[in-house]
Amino acid sequence: MYLLTAAEQRALDRATIDGGHATGPELMDRAGHGVARAMERTFGSLLAMRVLVLCGTGNNGGDGYVAARYLHGSGARVRVVVAGPRAKVQGDAAVHLTLLEHAGVLPEFCEDDATLAGIVADTQGWEYAVDALMGTGARATPEGVLATGCEALLLLRARGTRVVAVDLPTGVSADDGTSYEHAVRADLTVTFGCAKRGHFLFPGRECRGALEVVDIGLLPPERAGLTPVSLSQPEALAPIAPRRDMRAHKGSAGRVLVVGGAMGMAGAVVLAARAASRAGAGYVRVAAPASLCDVLASQLVEQMPVPCGEGSLRSLTTTAVTRVLEEAALADAVALGPGMSRHADTVRFARLLLPRLERPAVLDADALFAFSPPEHDLAAVLAKAPAPRIVTPHVGEMARLTGLLPSTLEASRVDVAKEWAKKWNCVLVLKGAPTVIADPTGRVSVNPTGNPGMATAGMGDVLTGAIAALLAQKLSPWDATRLAVFAHGLAGDLAAREVGAIGLVAGDVVERLPRAMAMVSESGLRR
Repeated sequence: MYLLTAAEQRALDRATIDGGHATGPELMDRAGHGVARAMERTFGSLLAMRVLVLCGTGNNGGDGYVAARYLHGSGARVRVVVAGPRAKVQGDAAVHLTLLEHAGVLPEFCEDDATLAGIVADTQGWEYAVDALMGTGARATPEGVLATGCEALLLLRARGTRVVAVDLPTGVSADDGTSYEHAVRADLTVTFGCAKRGHFLFPGRECRGALEVVDIGLLPPERAGLTPVSLSQPEALAPIAPRRDMRAHKGSAGRVLVVGGAMGMAGAVVLAARAASRAGAGYVRVAAPASLCDVLASQLVEQMPVPCGEGSLRSLTTTAVTRVLEEAALADAVALGPGMSRHADTVRFARLLLPRLERPAVLDADALFAFSPPEHDLAAVLAKAPAPRIVTPHVGEMARLTGLLPSTLEASRVDVAKEWAKKWNCVLVLKGAPTVIADPTGRVSVNPTGNPGMATAGMGDVLTGAIAALLAQKLSPWDATRLAVFAHGLAGDLAAREVGAIGLVAGDVVERLPRAMAMVSESGLRR
């Protein structure tokens, strides 16, 4: 599935029309019909139900006229209110306004707040309300009667009316999900051809409710010359999920080396190592400070601790570099950073080790700290990397690495990830809600899985281990990362359903990784 910007959606519409695949009125008819049918699929029969359709004067309003006509034809009691004068309704929307009137539904045109507020406050109540005020094409914050329409829809929903947004809730940006203070909150959003970025980026995601994407005959984006952001979906990931050969053995299933651990933070490498095994790695070793290895051995039954050089603070130091490189040479992938510590000697260890690692490596946590400015330039290190690197910062770590404000990062997750993946020559995983994945070629994918219960310590360590495991199983860095992030979030969703979001811990996710991976693989069999 693709996630379009408003400009990409306009380009796709235009390419479809200019290519002779459909006319503007035909696309509008399919869109409005799709809204009406989606409402019936979601809510059941609308026979005799009172439906208020609030329309703008543009094309989103035109979709609303069509939806109203089909709902009227299905027996719903429809009332259409237009936020603006009739003279502003032009083009394709005017065509469908006329058809609506011919069907016996006469819209009311409101040019002032009081009139609109009075209609919405109808004491008989509304079972359903349709938001067709602005949609994807909106370029400004709702004002005047449009703002009143948004506030009215919020009030109706608070009273129990079910709200359906056409294309996008009014007040939500299609491009980045930013939302106007009184943006419409929908129970169902029906969009056309492709989803939009704003459907999955916060805070817009909180406004859309359930989402249905309706096929109206638009060209595929690639045929229109577009390269939009993608949304990770199990059906698309299933073909890349690892399959075991009947003759497989532990070595052929992938060897992972986890590097990290320090006094007081041994749990991080335990989680990463267990996650690597649960994500399918056949053989997992943990390079850790020698004095911690007895503790690790008591926690890691299926994984093997490797004692390495340490300092007085019981964390890895430069004396460990040679041993770690020897172990890495026997591995297919390396996970560097979980619980490693930020001690000065450990930072020096990481800076000496990384440029010499000739295996694909996942960098997380304290490994990212070791390469933070102003003392170090991650771009310079990764530019000369002898093997692929996957960088996995959360917003706080990304802010430290880039110098950008956390608020800027949150508001521009997609664009920031795309920019810095190119700068760093890596696959970048910008963790958060939602997690965004980008690579140096400009590809970007948004991950839809995961939940707030996963906001607990150790979740990043689990993800690091899972990515390393898939790298070790010979997936490309891009595929390994997308699949690991999706499965990690899905395992978290399974855990939230089974044990509850409050009190969910990282170990709950580790134990559900095999089931999550199986669910992804099986989704390909149902296609």
